[in-house]
Amino acid sequence: MSGQPVLRSLEDIACAVRARGKPVRVAIAACAEPNAVLAGLAAYRYGLAEPIFIGDVAAMRDMPELRDEDFASFACIACPDTDKALLTALHTVHAGEAHFLMKGAVKTDVLLRAVLRQKRDQEGIFSHVGLFAHPREQRLVLITDAGVNISPSLSRKIDIIRNAVRVATCLGLCPPKVAVLSATEKVSYSSMEASKDADILAKLCRMGLFGEAIVGGPFALDIAVSREKAQAKGVVHPVAGQADILCAPNIVTGNVLYKAVTSLMDLPIAGIVVGAQYPLVVPSRGDSEQSKFYALALAAYLAG
Repeated sequence: MSGQPVLRSLEDIACAVRARGKPVRVAIAACAEPNAVLAGLAAYRYGLAEPIFIGDVAAMRDMPELRDEDFASFACIACPDTDKALLTALHTVHAGEAHFLMKGAVKTDVLLRAVLRQKRDQEGIFSHVGLFAHPREQRLVLITDAGVNISPSLSRKIDIIRNAVRVATCLGLCPPKVAVLSATEKVSYSSMEASKDADILAKLCRMGLFGEAIVGGPFALDIAVSREKAQAKGVVHPVAGQADILCAPNIVTGNVLYKAVTSLMDLPIAGIVVGAQYPLVVPSRGDSEQSKFYALALAAYLAG
């Protein structure tokens, strides 16, 4: 992506989408969920995306949080049944009437299974990416996978990295630097599978498997994100202290890292699911309003 501008903050992404001047459309499946609707409305007012509300529209309008909202100018498709609302939302996206999908009052695993049933064979696996601003440097960092793949095999980690690399490349991070995380930089094929997989993934990178992306590991988190810590421990590698993508060994590590960013550091994080033809916004009830807004911004940016 020669000439691709480097986006350095979540606000940069929102501004880039708004600067296009033509918002994409997001289908909100099972829309009787106030947080999803409010996020969709906020994205619309900022100029990011035009929401299409699909589900129990009457119940949505009657919710206390939404009674003062005017839905007259929005497309609303009444489907009181949740399963039918989800299928209608999927049809809306596949028909080109919407560019990406956001979940409302439907469980994430139910939504992913529905999308998976209509997935094309040539597409890769689903994986979750979380995007946040580095707290000490003016740049963005991705975490993967914190929400979909529980204990990914080596082959699945290859696809997880490829998904994240595509997102990073779209954000202008060229070449993306991927740190495959473990508890230590020492490789142990017998006692620490995460270090074994990281070592193999780094070797596959040197064989050209990930294109221009640079994959290194195993790295402990401090080595991946801090130049000072990398230097202090004598770790010399293009990724050390400069990782754009943090690849977790499993969902537990990824989820803890994701929530450390949002809960301990109180930073917004844009979390979406990639790997389908279009981005999937699957906010958690615990996500802040900022995080939900920026998740929509990221999905709109990628969909556009």
